[in-house]
Amino acid sequence: MKRFRVKLVGFGCVVLAGTAFGADGPWQPATRPTPPPPAEVSAPASAAEGVGAIRLKPVEPVPPVVAPASSTTIQVQPAWQPISPRVGMAMPQPPLAEPKLAPPAPPAPALTRPLPALPPIPAVDETAPAPAAQDQPPRMVIPTPLPRDFFVPPKPLEMIPPELPGTPRQMLPQPKPVPNENGTSADELPIAPPDLMIPAGAVVPGQRGTFGSKPINISRDFPTFFDGGLREQLGLAGEGTRTRGFVQGEYLMWWATPLNIPVLGTTNTLGGAGFIGEPGTVPIIGPGEFISPFRNGFRVRAGTWLGNGCGIDGSFFFLGNKTAEVTRTSNEFPTITRPVFSPNPVPGGGVVGNTGEAVTVPGVLTGSLSARAESVIFGFDANIRKCLHTCCDWHAEWFVGYRNVSMQESLTITENINVVGVGAGLGLPDPVGTVVFVQDRFATNNYFNGVQLGGLYERNWGRVSLTGRASVALGATTQEIEISGVQVRTRPGMAPMVFNNGGLLAAGPNIGSFSRTAFSVVPELTVNVGYRVSPSVRVYTGYNLLYWSNVVRPGDQIDGVVDLTNVPNGPPATPSGLARPAVPFRQSDMWISGVQFGAEFRW
Repeated sequence: MKRFRVKLVGFGCVVLAGTAFGADGPWQPATRPTPPPPAEVSAPASAAEGVGAIRLKPVEPVPPVVAPASSTTIQVQPAWQPISPRVGMAMPQPPLAEPKLAPPAPPAPALTRPLPALPPIPAVDETAPAPAAQDQPPRMVIPTPLPRDFFVPPKPLEMIPPELPGTPRQMLPQPKPVPNENGTSADELPIAPPDLMIPAGAVVPGQRGTFGSKPINISRDFPTFFDGGLREQLGLAGEGTRTRGFVQGEYLMWWATPLNIPVLGTTNTLGGAGFIGEPGTVPIIGPGEFISPFRNGFRVRAGTWLGNGCGIDGSFFFLGNKTAEVTRTSNEFPTITRPVFSPNPVPGGGVVGNTGEAVTVPGVLTGSLSARAESVIFGFDANIRKCLHTCCDWHAEWFVGYRNVSMQESLTITENINVVGVGAGLGLPDPVGTVVFVQDRFATNNYFNGVQLGGLYERNWGRVSLTGRASVALGATTQEIEISGVQVRTRPGMAPMVFNNGGLLAAGPNIGSFSRTAFSVVPELTVNVGYRVSPSVRVYTGYNLLYWSNVVRPGDQIDGVVDLTNVPNGPPATPSGLARPAVPFRQSDMWISGVQFGAEFRW
């Protein structure tokens, strides 16, 4: 009985030990999936391997596995995979012999399939005696290896460590670049030479220069009258309308239509009286050009922009007083005559015809005959301008305004006679020793006033510029003519006698002031080529052409037909009944052209 109890207790111990051995292992949740049936592996019988020693097949690297009981992602990475320079990206180590890098593969998604837990391996008591050959080795249960297609081949994965609330992301260590023989990294660009590098904060010379070279100056490098800064002031771009203007000064070398005169004095080389049409009569004063066309003068122009593309400008030009004078004396020409045509009738029918007043006669009269002319031309204009287009290289505008052109001229004919003898048939009323002074004066004034319309274009090529300005003015010319004549006779022992009612060509009906208005047109064209010596100063030269229609000139207002009864102290004659000399109001056209040299200042 006692032995039976001992055997029963021993059997219970064996059963309890077997139960404990079978249940040995970690506790698992009830919801954990059941692993596949285990496979039985017999322990080797060799004593060298040790009792209970078991060899298992090496398991390939396992990709990240998510355990059911936790949301933490387990990432498995082969120990030989380095970290690429890109943060968080695992790149396979390239072979040392081939420096070429293969493109990284896309990261594999984390597996969420649970991996069954392996059963625990029972502890083996190495001190226990080895079992007999005939005894069966103890049977142990191990999990069956998972199939190979269950795993995804290891690929470069994005190693992103889990982020915990309140903790910053840790940067993965970066591999150090391997320097080459130049001292720089293989993936870095070479450093530029020191002589080509500009220190920080250094001033680069020039506006468009490269590496300190001298910049190329083009038109937009210079603030012109029409470029960027002006566009802002014109209201075409930007904000603000600051004042910007210019001043020009020019020296004029112009040519004007010459002042012409008729025949005012004659002589006779054959001993005749010097009447027109008489054999041997030649002119000594006139006809033709008396004042040469060349004129000197100046012109100034100034303007400013007022904003919104509008501005004003004005100019004034002046051609200096041009004079011409010629004198003929009895020392040069013993016979000097002032020719006229007389309409006075003569007995027997007909008229006197060509005759004249004697100035010098050999042995009877001595003295001189002179003619003097003066001419001055000036004008001004004032315009309102409007910009049509402007940029750095060219500019266009139109303008409208007021135009004035004035011309004042005169022609004076003077006789100085000394009575030195008595001449038969001359009809002299004065005794010997009488001094006679005779003068005729013809003066004309022309004043044009009109409205002008024009345009301006300027083109720039760097420092060189071309400017064209054209305008046409329509209006009226006020024509004024003043004619006067005087005689002063001083006889021996007597006071001078003054006769203000005429000389010879100015006598009777044409004495006085006369005026009228005629329609006129005044176009003008100016072309200048300039060179900018600085951003504000430009020098230029050009050509100017101005035309003025319907003007009166003093030489054209001389009437050569004279009724001798209108001449003070004239010879006795029968009146012709004609109001001669008259005021003809002959008109002509005025041309003014020439070159100018100027300078311009802009701000």
